[in-house]
Amino acid sequence: MHTAFTRGPVADIFSSYLVAVSLSAASELGVLDALRQQGSYSIEKAGTDGLDTRLVRQLLVTLSWAEIVEVAEDKAVIGPRFDQAWDARGYFYWMVRGCGELFSVLPGVTRTRARVGDYYTRDMRAVAVGSKLIGETEVEPHFVELLGELDYKVITDLGCGSGQRLIGAVSRRPGVRGVGVDIAPAAVDLARNSVEQAGLSDRITMVSGDVRNLEPLPEFADVDLITCVFLGHDFWPKTTCVEGLRKLRTAFPNARRLLLCDVVRSEEPPGADTTIFTLGFELVHAAMGVYLPTRSEWYEAFRESGWVLNGERDFAAPPLGILFDLSPES
Repeated sequence: MHTAFTRGPVADIFSSYLVAVSLSAASELGVLDALRQQGSYSIEKAGTDGLDTRLVRQLLVTLSWAEIVEVAEDKAVIGPRFDQAWDARGYFYWMVRGCGELFSVLPGVTRTRARVGDYYTRDMRAVAVGSKLIGETEVEPHFVELLGELDYKVITDLGCGSGQRLIGAVSRRPGVRGVGVDIAPAAVDLARNSVEQAGLSDRITMVSGDVRNLEPLPEFADVDLITCVFLGHDFWPKTTCVEGLRKLRTAFPNARRLLLCDVVRSEEPPGADTTIFTLGFELVHAAMGVYLPTRSEWYEAFRESGWVLNGERDFAAPPLGILFDLSPES
């Protein structure tokens, strides 16, 4: 009997999947937050919070396999890999909660005859939350720095997701107004709630729309700064990307700057040094039929659509992330 697979690398792949699922769940349930704040977590107290203590224990036991926590009796404490898991929690939430249903139907969506209409589902609220957490490590600090150097009166965020970027940009500048645009109703609702909680409903407007095909609206007339984060690949393939970028110039006639941040396609084969997110990001978008451009392909699209590249910044997290600083061609 060939039973070598029951231990070792292949068995670890199986267990690692379950760790990813448990890490995502622990993040959503607030278990990771409690561990981060207190250094320990009472499994018994989970019951008073309305959680199934047996399941919570099993989630933590699964995380202990990866040394993220250590479990003893009715308590869990942070393990040697907790800090890295905390920093990476957005990636796991994006993958498991946001894209889990898509992964479960991969055989079906691989068959081209099944690719009709809305042939896949993702939890776009979870994608927005995961993307927010992913961006907090490097992307948002870069944005805060760059926005501090720019003069703008009205900012729009394309694919605004949870709305946090827009809220930050507006709250840091008295008198500045904002417009959020997102195609997903769940993300728009999440952003509206966030804006209301921040007390900025009088300064930030939310618009439902497809950023690839925007027409001029009264809300867009005075926008002088456009931001677009983790959404640029949705403009592709190239013909639609060029057309979509041209339409941005028409929809936002007074825009003087476009800050476009996206993750580009890897041009190296996967190996021991393959970074987190890279395989997942590329697999998910292949399943959705979305083309991922390389850096050089973006350069071509900018030139052909009338946007001038002022500069760019590379990110370590998310891996292969780039912030393009663009201005409309005069």
